[in-house]
Amino acid sequence: MKLYFVILLISLSIIITGNIFYVQNIGVSIGNMFLWLLIAILICGIASALITIFTRIIPSKFFSPLKKRYKVFPKENKLYLKLKIKKWKDKVPELGKLGGFAKNKIQEPNNSEYIYKFLTETCIAEFLHGYSIIAGLLVFLILPRIYFWTLSLPIFILNTILHVMPLLIQRYIRPKFLKIYNRLIQLESSDDEENEYSRV
Repeated sequence: MKLYFVILLISLSIIITGNIFYVQNIGVSIGNMFLWLLIAILICGIASALITIFTRIIPSKFFSPLKKRYKVFPKENKLYLKLKIKKWKDKVPELGKLGGFAKNKIQEPNNSEYIYKFLTETCIAEFLHGYSIIAGLLVFLILPRIYFWTLSLPIFILNTILHVMPLLIQRYIRPKFLKIYNRLIQLESSDDEENEYSRV
């Protein structure tokens, strides 16, 4: 959580400071600049909220971790190691509990159904953050052109950074839990076979 606040505080401070000097040079009021800054932030926030609602409306099978669209490739793992995600992933807020399923702590590590649900939630989160990045493009369509370089672009970049971080975390942790899930399924199937033999 602290990491997000630090990024937000520093980024917004730079954006606001730069725009105060900018609007004075183009004859626009500081109040007008703050209004459009607020609108830009609201655009990103409301878009993410709507996408979150959408993920809870469509069938969960769309987010199956076994689908190709959510496959994590071996080369990605090397990238995630270079980015040292393991060191900073816990500093990024985990908001899954708002949707009814927290991913910051594994409650039932030996339950295949629980692990599958966990994996599904990582796919939902990936979808949410990916499309929230795309939705950030709306700032370019709605904000006046005079703010392209000083508001639209910086807010879009900030929105992208804040969504890319959790998106990468989902793709970083998924292979590990997919292995756990497959192992649990194998154990359960072998247990079922043993039970069948014992009945004979």
